[in-house]
Amino acid sequence: MKRTLVAALVSLSLGAKAAGWDDLRISGFGSVGIGQSDNAVGYAGYTDEKVDWEQETLAGLQFDFRINDRSKFVTQIVSNSRYDYAPKIEMAYASYSFESFTARAGKLRLPLFFYSDYTDVGYAYPMIRPSQELYENLVLKGYTGADLLIPVEFENSTLLFQPVVGIGEIDEDDSVFGEVDLDGMYGLSAQWIHEDLMLRGSYFAAEANPTCTVTDPTSKTDACTVAHGIVAGQDGQFISLGAQYDNGDLLANIEAADVQLEGQFYDYRSVTGLLGYRVGKFTPYLAAGWVETTDNEERTGSPLALSMSYERISYSVGSRWDFTKNMALKFDVTYVDYKETSGGFTSNVPQVSGNEYEDSSLVYSARLDFVF
Repeated sequence: MKRTLVAALVSLSLGAKAAGWDDLRISGFGSVGIGQSDNAVGYAGYTDEKVDWEQETLAGLQFDFRINDRSKFVTQIVSNSRYDYAPKIEMAYASYSFESFTARAGKLRLPLFFYSDYTDVGYAYPMIRPSQELYENLVLKGYTGADLLIPVEFENSTLLFQPVVGIGEIDEDDSVFGEVDLDGMYGLSAQWIHEDLMLRGSYFAAEANPTCTVTDPTSKTDACTVAHGIVAGQDGQFISLGAQYDNGDLLANIEAADVQLEGQFYDYRSVTGLLGYRVGKFTPYLAAGWVETTDNEERTGSPLALSMSYERISYSVGSRWDFTKNMALKFDVTYVDYKETSGGFTSNVPQVSGNEYEDSSLVYSARLDFVF
């Protein structure tokens, strides 16, 4: 069904292209990643079982169709190795530019962090991957709804407001609870740019509801029953702050988030930072990330509860090499300290793995990113 839908979209876009070549722009991006860890915990998706090519390899196409001078329609399709290369529509929205703001509606990226709009476009950021403690810890990437882009121009700076309303969706591939809708979602993202400095912040709130149907409400093992018992009808909120300095040579970035959800599902705080310096075609960098759950007293006993009460800190050293036009090769070594907890991985819970907690992981990875 998904492949049929994607084929139809491509056909329609190509048909539009035939009608007016100047009105359609097709661009693309991709990544080929490889890596391995020194144990089976699964940090960044990598284990010690084999050298893995199927965690960070993907390809995407974006179709930008100009309807008229003020409006356009954008569709982005991504095929990701993590999901067996099944094509997914990540964006599909219409936009209209008024005199002082732009309105958009459809399936959009949620503006949570600096790199949220292009987390799949590895070429767009300096590191091998956005922070696992910040970006990957929050698996929500997009929503269906509407937003406004409202720029406010000052003499030497620009302030951009982005109010958002809609319904968020966490895919079943990214959740231990299966597919979860975030109903009644609303929020605001703001970004201020002054020369080489960028500051941003965001606030979002929604109600979580698993989409599966409970067939045995008394079961303690059925995944759907457990999901409804933990997250159904629970209100949550997300707050993030970030600052970035980039003068073309020096790059410094710091971001932090606080996430709270009523009930037993974990609340957490996380911080990540990166320092890089461009030397010719190379950008070596140092990065660190930290995450800790803040409501551990609300969960005890079960393996699932232990995997949702954790702390971890990561340290990364890596480099980006822009060896030719529109292509970059990245190398990264990351050390992760799980602080005598599961680190957030069910595979690192003794009742599940049959072993003691793994204290740490060491992950080696490389990735080729490109755009066209």
